[in-house]
Amino acid sequence: MKLKSALLVLAATALAGCQTSSHVSSAAADGDGITCSKINQAFTAYQQDRQSAEAWTQLAQLISPTAGNYADMGVNTASRYYDQIKATTDLALAVRGCQPVQ
Repeated sequence: MKLKSALLVLAATALAGCQTSSHVSSAAADGDGITCSKINQAFTAYQQDRQSAEAWTQLAQLISPTAGNYADMGVNTASRYYDQIKATTDLALAVRGCQPVQ
């Protein structure tokens, strides 16, 4: 049972950052540099990743309370960084003369 819980948490963690990583990687590889649009897309991807992690937590609760608790701890830890990430995103946008994220 512990192995199932650990595998579920590992899968949730691996999937939770997929969208954000994809957008940041493509923006870095692109020759245009980091534009306001790309910053906004990366932030939107980050928000989608947060929603995916919450969905995984709900699924984990159905499978096992222990797995759900571990997944919930990960989501709660990540959500503490939301304000910092949003502020950093807004700063990056301001430096480029763009509107902040909503």
